[in-house]
Amino acid sequence: MMQRSSHLPLGMRCLLWLLLLLACGPLLAATTPPPNCTASSVTLGMPSGISVQPDAPIGPISGATGTATIIFTCSGLPASTKSTDYTAIIQAGQTLATLDSTNVPAGPGITFKTNISGIALLVTASPVQATSESGSVNDGPTSTAGYVPGSVVAPSGTPVGTYSNSVTASYTGQLVKTTTGAVTPGTINTISLIPFWWYIPGGSVDSTSINLNASLNLPAITVSVPTCTISGGNSFTVTLPTASTQDLSATGKVTDMTPFSIVVTGCPDNVSVASNVFTGGNINTDGNLKNTGTAKRVELQLLNGAGSSNAAAQSVINLKTGANSGKYNIVGGNVTLNYFVQYYATGKAAAGTVKSSVTYTITYN
Repeated sequence: MMQRSSHLPLGMRCLLWLLLLLACGPLLAATTPPPNCTASSVTLGMPSGISVQPDAPIGPISGATGTATIIFTCSGLPASTKSTDYTAIIQAGQTLATLDSTNVPAGPGITFKTNISGIALLVTASPVQATSESGSVNDGPTSTAGYVPGSVVAPSGTPVGTYSNSVTASYTGQLVKTTTGAVTPGTINTISLIPFWWYIPGGSVDSTSINLNASLNLPAITVSVPTCTISGGNSFTVTLPTASTQDLSATGKVTDMTPFSIVVTGCPDNVSVASNVFTGGNINTDGNLKNTGTAKRVELQLLNGAGSSNAAAQSVINLKTGANSGKYNIVGGNVTLNYFVQYYATGKAAAGTVKSSVTYTITYN
């Protein structure tokens, strides 16, 4: 009786194993990750507020600077064994923020416009200087304005897709005054200054520029212009002592001269003289202040105090004249304007209250 063997001939067994190996081969092969570069947005560490002197010269604004560093990391290099596929190039540009009229495309640096007239932002970089040139090999994507901050290059002979490294770009932002005269106070808006891209040139990849979705940014900055400040506020009251009608018994009689001062502080560096003029609707034809209280035949008279450069101390101020007060020298940004006020009789005074008001206007030069 013959028995059927379940064993295959040797040749067929070898063929079966070969077919199995061929079928499983693609599943066991290692995959090479594609090249990729990454980075994160950074913001210049600028001060939140700056003060610009009215007479500040054209050029860098003192104290208005800040820095930032951005790291570009590229992996999966080289893309192939071809020499041109060993390099990933970082690009800056394509959609730069609005450039200021003072910008020089060749640099050094890139000068951006801000929303505050007369103030621009100069951005410089290292180790590769920033420029806004276009049309050359070292520019932004699609030959637009920009530059190349750096490249990641795999060493010669590196196995495909096994190399990664980083390049670092450091930036300095400097606010610059671009016009003469005082700038307008306000807030410089947040600006996305420079976007970043990467690509592999030539070779088997020859990629187009790929957006890193990372940018260099400017934070919002408050701009102020120093002005003189009236200590204690713009309005104040001078209280005179109670006077006797006997001291005001006839026209021209005066009594109870009382000193008062207007204290000015924090003036800009460029001003050295303060001038004051008194005005208002309570001025009589004789140059004194009308009494709006109940006392009869009584006025209030103002006088210059010490410190005025063109009026003697205790000289009467005629409020009807235009330049009715003296000039005071500002020292170290501060000045005290000294005056007196006293009762003045226009006849025999009758008892009652005495009050009045006057507006003062201080100008600086």
